[in-house]
Amino acid sequence: MNTDTQSVDQTVSTMAEVLAKYLHPEEVRLLKTQWLRYPAVSVKMMQQCVLDATRRYPELQTHKSEIRKGFWDTLQASNEQIVETDSQQETIDTPVPLPLSELVLAFYTVMETLRSQLTTIDSRNFFLTMHQTVSQERTFKGHSINIKSFLDGDRPAVPDNEYLLNNLIQLAYVCLCDVAGPVEADEILFQAAQTTKQSYPKAVVEKLF
Repeated sequence: MNTDTQSVDQTVSTMAEVLAKYLHPEEVRLLKTQWLRYPAVSVKMMQQCVLDATRRYPELQTHKSEIRKGFWDTLQASNEQIVETDSQQETIDTPVPLPLSELVLAFYTVMETLRSQLTTIDSRNFFLTMHQTVSQERTFKGHSINIKSFLDGDRPAVPDNEYLLNNLIQLAYVCLCDVAGPVEADEILFQAAQTTKQSYPKAVVEKLF
């Protein structure tokens, strides 16, 4: 059994433990058997597993956020383990960063372009308002997203998840309307989208809007 297969086995087993709180053991076993077919652990795999579980057992919808958090924590732990194993094999002391997807990079570009179009005061008000809104929004429970980092020119860690990133852009628009008004918010967001399309595929950018 190779390292990738072991990683899938271990990750799926841990996810099964998360579901054991909500489902009958036989139901968990069926899902586990289905997920063991994945060739490797990834964000896309994790998203599909959440979808598989909630579609097959609709009663899980009320616990979806807790399940997603449990699965996400499992993914993070799995990635850290893989990086640690690779580091030991290659005798590298520094951790190997996971590559960022085009979707996440496009999101960063949108947010940075928004910042560049605002005055210092408006930019501060915008990011602080958005940070507070994100921290209170149920959609992002289980995720630590420090939107305020953009004020310092940093890029906060965000989930590589089309649905969540799309929701962040929607919240950004609402916060822009509060700071600059609806008309100017439309123009600022449009310009941010156009600028981002110069660096990333149109199809990728449109997933955010």
